[in-house]
Amino acid sequence: MVGTEDSTLTLTAPSYGSAVRSPLLAGGRISGVDESLRVQVRQIARTRPVGEASPIPAGGADTPWTATVSFTADCPGTLTVVVSTGGHIAEVERFAITGVHC
Repeated sequence: MVGTEDSTLTLTAPSYGSAVRSPLLAGGRISGVDESLRVQVRQIARTRPVGEASPIPAGGADTPWTATVSFTADCPGTLTVVVSTGGHIAEVERFAITGVHC
């Protein structure tokens, strides 16, 4: 398996290795209370994200979440899509990632 495997925060879209373009639709499922999801698109040659969605309030038991993320990247190229949540104990407490290309 490539990416992360977690039963309480998942990133199922876009699928690993898929071709994407801006804006991309990211999504998955989350279980938790009072979560705030942060979704970023990153590219290895850049120190800052090439795209980021506004924080997404989330929570519940196995609840779906989605975000639309616009990005500006050097294409063709490889991108990493990252979703994270935290703020209760640490800035990032859980995360999920996948690799795609543009």
